[in-house]
Amino acid sequence: MPPLSCPRSAAVLLGLILPVLIDAQVPPAKAPARPPITDEAAAAARYTAADWRLIWSDEFDRPGAPDSAKWGYEHGRVRNREAQFYTRDRRENARVEGGHLILTARREPWQGAAITSASVVSEGKFSFQYGKLEIRARIPTGRGTWPALWLLGTNHRTAGWPRCGEIDLMENVGYDPDRVHFTVHTQAFNHTKHTGVGRAITLPRPYENFHVYGLIWTAERIEFFCDGRKVHEFHNDGQGPDHWPFDQPFYLLLNLAIGGDWGGQKGIDETIFPVEYRIDYVRVWQR
Repeated sequence: MPPLSCPRSAAVLLGLILPVLIDAQVPPAKAPARPPITDEAAAAARYTAADWRLIWSDEFDRPGAPDSAKWGYEHGRVRNREAQFYTRDRRENARVEGGHLILTARREPWQGAAITSASVVSEGKFSFQYGKLEIRARIPTGRGTWPALWLLGTNHRTAGWPRCGEIDLMENVGYDPDRVHFTVHTQAFNHTKHTGVGRAITLPRPYENFHVYGLIWTAERIEFFCDGRKVHEFHNDGQGPDHWPFDQPFYLLLNLAIGGDWGGQKGIDETIFPVEYRIDYVRVWQR
């Protein structure tokens, strides 16, 4: 998805190596054309419809550690040659305070890394298939930052990436601070094959204020929203799981990466630390 996000599963090598023989026999899929956003009023009506039923949320209203009934942690240096070490259950990197989940990247030595940060995940605690997701967040900024709100298929440990599917609700890289990216990855459509499917919008100074990032996910398509306005969509073309792996449960990931294959393309500004990423709430509805 030039130049969009890099592989996010620790099993990326497995997911890329196993299909080589198969892919050699089949012409690669072409990236689908990005449809114009022409039904904004109808999409907004779908997004705000009164019949959505809240099934899961975190309002981050209890100070201390993130709720362990809802969130776990990624741990270590897990992907994309990123600079940070993700710590587990460490308040300096992940805490709830003032009604927000605060993920903090710090310049400090930690188990061979020079930067610590956090990635909280709902894997094994909550997943869903189809519905509406909304996250209100204020991203950090600074050269080298790479905050994201995203989802992975619950089968990622067995299927590998990208066969498990990935939905990037929001990504931003600090060296391009006013652009926010919305993306999907599948076996057929991903940046390693130059067939990625994503869209970026200009959002002036998104690090100064909270914005609401949302999606509606059905069996037919995934629609992406920013502050209630539809900004991207991806359709099920009916050609099977390599094109559409989104007919299974997915779990949530909220993380602040530093550097790496995309976020670090123009280096890391060492003067920005500590840098904070604030999430106000996460809400999931179904019908």
